[in-house]
Amino acid sequence: MSTAERSERRLVQAAQRGDQRARDLLVDRYLPLVYTMVGRALSGRPDIDDVVQECMLRIVRDLTYLRRPERFRSWVGSIVVARISTYRNDNQATADQTVPLSDISDPTTDFEGETILRLQLSGQRREVAEAGRWMDDGERLVLSLWWLETISEMDRSDVAGSLGVTVAYAGVRIQRMRTQLDTARAVVAALAAGDCTDLAGVIGDWNGRPSPLWRKRIARHVRECAVCGNRTRDRIPAERLLAGLLLVPVPAHLQARLTAAEIAPIGIGSSSTERPLNAVWSHPITAITAVMSAVAAVALVATLVLHNAQKPDQPGPVAAPPTTTAVATTQPTPPASSAPTKAKTPTSEPTPSPPTIGRAWARWPMPNPASEKLPHPASYTVLKDGTVRDDVTGMVWQRAVSPKAYPYDQAKNYCTGLTLDGGGWHLPTRIELTSIIDPSRSAPAIDTDAFPDTPSQFFWSSTPWFTGKTPLRAWTFNFYEGLASNGGLQSGGGWVRCVRSPTGQGRPAYQVTARTVTDPATGLTWQRNTPAGTRTPQDATAYCARLVLGGKSDWRLPSIKELATTVDDTRGHPAVDVQAFPDTVGAGWYWSSTDADPEPGRRWALGYDDGYTNYRIATTGYVRCVR
Repeated sequence: MSTAERSERRLVQAAQRGDQRARDLLVDRYLPLVYTMVGRALSGRPDIDDVVQECMLRIVRDLTYLRRPERFRSWVGSIVVARISTYRNDNQATADQTVPLSDISDPTTDFEGETILRLQLSGQRREVAEAGRWMDDGERLVLSLWWLETISEMDRSDVAGSLGVTVAYAGVRIQRMRTQLDTARAVVAALAAGDCTDLAGVIGDWNGRPSPLWRKRIARHVRECAVCGNRTRDRIPAERLLAGLLLVPVPAHLQARLTAAEIAPIGIGSSSTERPLNAVWSHPITAITAVMSAVAAVALVATLVLHNAQKPDQPGPVAAPPTTTAVATTQPTPPASSAPTKAKTPTSEPTPSPPTIGRAWARWPMPNPASEKLPHPASYTVLKDGTVRDDVTGMVWQRAVSPKAYPYDQAKNYCTGLTLDGGGWHLPTRIELTSIIDPSRSAPAIDTDAFPDTPSQFFWSSTPWFTGKTPLRAWTFNFYEGLASNGGLQSGGGWVRCVRSPTGQGRPAYQVTARTVTDPATGLTWQRNTPAGTRTPQDATAYCARLVLGGKSDWRLPSIKELATTVDDTRGHPAVDVQAFPDTVGAGWYWSSTDADPEPGRRWALGYDDGYTNYRIATTGYVRCVR
């Protein structure tokens, strides 16, 4: 560890102990970094100032609970990345409302214009900044992190930590971004020259707003045009152009806003229903750290009550007996435990409202087990009021389970009558319950640090089996190994863990091409057609690794949880959107990349007959690759 790194770690530790000056220095130092990340990632969007403000408040409030002070920078980055992703999910309707190029004379209309003005960029440096306008949202986010790495504000491990991926995969993401950046630079150079009559014909009906569609059209022309193509040769590598630049200074209007505003500390997806903790910001630093001081004081005197995991007598699945006992409407008091939790330390913050979530479909990235080294590794924050927030989906869960097993209708009543933390609970849907399954574990198949009292038994979802045949059934999940089953008789018994998320059905806004299907909500792009024939799981893995589709080669076999996001619970044979995925085999098994923890060597698979999952039945199966 370098001298500078040791110095920063000591500064963070001092701030965690309550040193006001240390907190002021941290906020003063990191506000420009946060502003630069948010501005570059969300350029052209409204509310950049709001997102910066919310990120700073999150950093201030949660600093006490940071366990590795030496990773403070990547921790800050992960908070910013999560807030940016949430903002995009909540504002998909305005995703294409970018700033027209005719407005770049006003640097306040977009971040690239502000960067050019404040850092006095010209020539190819200006070209790199302007290229950001033409990049996809995901690549622009990676650009913002890589830019910080290039100017020595982050290192590669900080970038990886911010994205929640390995260092090796961060390199893959950066390389993918670099390819698009080079394309965008070529577009900027061609438009800036303005002397190609053929290009003028190509952009005749363009509205002046950068977009992925027009990037592709103009780039195709540049590749085929001798005049425009010559301008893109011998370009100076972007990292050489950026080396030595500084962070973009925080603009005066944002500083003034932080100074003048009277606000409550708000978190990701926060709403006006939160309990306010007002703070008049007489100074942008001391006002933020005043909030931190209040939170830290509460945290230092709080007694953390944890749950003992209730281990079943037998490790296998146990069916719970039906009961007609009246439903309890209050949270059962959990037994005390001195065992530490590996989940984030309980906080005393007001519970933030999660982002807009359609209950029938995943309107968020699907959390994957950290051990699988896949995007969006699962992360939870244990809140002090007996709830757990999923940091990936934004949903808030009841930490303890129901006091007993209930029939289906009583299970729903238990959740609607639950008064924990002000109520507002419901029985989770099939896809919501899927999100907290951890198939890399068994007995139980869940993060036991976040949910320590989970029995290895069947839990109800609110999703009925689509057939409507009697006796009525609903989807249940066996938390012994994570199996999804359509065999739950609604008159039978099942355990309950309630969830809080907004209402609404929501349908996936698939973006369909001839060969791919992109789900903007989950961030996944799927192979549209099913390749002919069945394969072993090993051959399926190799097939996806070799696949080149849509000019992309980074395809892989999906996890079982990712595969579950494509299931349409309202239909069967196949249980999928057949217009998006027209040749899905209804009676076949589709392989996932997820190994079965109870039986190493076996692979989880999903049957599109109705969405059932298993790891013991299939020996060969079909393939649907993802990226």
